[in-house]
Amino acid sequence: MLEYYRYKEVSDLYAQNRDEEARGILMELQARYIAMCDENATLRLRIQEFEDVLYMANNLVFDGFSYWLLTGSVRQGPFCQICYEREGALLRLERLDDDLVCPVCNASCASAPVRRETLRRVPRTAKIIPFAR
Repeated sequence: MLEYYRYKEVSDLYAQNRDEEARGILMELQARYIAMCDENATLRLRIQEFEDVLYMANNLVFDGFSYWLLTGSVRQGPFCQICYEREGALLRLERLDDDLVCPVCNASCASAPVRRETLRRVPRTAKIIPFAR
């Protein structure tokens, strides 16, 4: 936290013509301010990442074959069940003939028309991925 009384000290030092001491304190205050701004930006980014994970947990549904992401009135997907449950990755299934196939793990499931009432919410358990430091 910035120590505001130090700014008064700087002002007094300048008034006493002790410019070098005042500059030293100002440089120290500036370095602390920059460090706080960097920390603030990092924390804001982490908060956004947690909000994204929470959004996914609240809007990801499973239809018995694959996962879907509900965004407003739009249903995005289908996504591979195996890749999501194994790695936490949402990989869109590709249509090959009458099957839906994952481009990464090659899992397939027969494509069936999915009605909205067959979709069920995914339990709110999220895979925690630690942040790199």
